[in-house]
Amino acid sequence: MLATAATTAIEDPAAWLSHRPPFLFVDRADAGEDRLSLRAQRRFPADEAFFSGHFPGEPVVPGVILIELLAQAANLLLSWRAGHTVRGYLVGVEGAKFNQTVHPGQLVNVDIRFAEPPRPVPAGAARFSTFHGVAHVDQRRCMRAAVNIYHIG
Repeated sequence: MLATAATTAIEDPAAWLSHRPPFLFVDRADAGEDRLSLRAQRRFPADEAFFSGHFPGEPVVPGVILIELLAQAANLLLSWRAGHTVRGYLVGVEGAKFNQTVHPGQLVNVDIRFAEPPRPVPAGAARFSTFHGVAHVDQRRCMRAAVNIYHIG
């Protein structure tokens, strides 16, 4: 859950991300008023290409896609804070743990938060930011991880 009860809806998450279909996984998002946290959502439709091979007869969202969803949520938070699209690159994953499978049609809620408050850096400077993320389906945790994002600005 977001640490703060007050949130701001991000009307068009795609406008804040460099990702595009078929590799855009954030459907909607709400940023915490503290600008340090964000909740993103994704409902994986049954016609996603990866379901046909992962796994036939029992489709499951791949764990790497869930990690990418966390990374995109982190990148969205970076962009929202900056007021413009920030191109972030996933450069590390720590402590990934998967607790249950995610199936087609299920709504995944991702809560992402800066591991520590970001420090000011000069405009145009490169930096690494670490985020703690957790994903839930039906209020049951399905995974958690820390993601490291490299970005400029």
